[in-house]
Amino acid sequence: MLHRASKVRGFHILATDGEIGHVDDFLFEEGSWALRYLVVDTSNWIGGNSVLIASAMIESIDAPGEVIRVRMTRDQVERSPSMASVDIELIETLPSVWVL
Repeated sequence: MLHRASKVRGFHILATDGEIGHVDDFLFEEGSWALRYLVVDTSNWIGGNSVLIASAMIESIDAPGEVIRVRMTRDQVERSPSMASVDIELIETLPSVWVL
């Protein structure tokens, strides 16, 4: 089944041993546009870090319940790479500017 990215943003992420945060963004592979990582906001759990969870770790998606289950423990998620560790084109990291 297909889901729009805007619909999935905000879904809760459940590790094998508890909740870890929610989907904040997505990282796609250049060229193929394959989903590479979920960017997960863990601010309610480990103090505001955004960690990357590989799409291969997704076990299931419960769209009506807005939950994504991953095949990782909370400890594994905590040791996952952060957003600061990835090579993202600078223009994509800058805030939007509105000219009125």
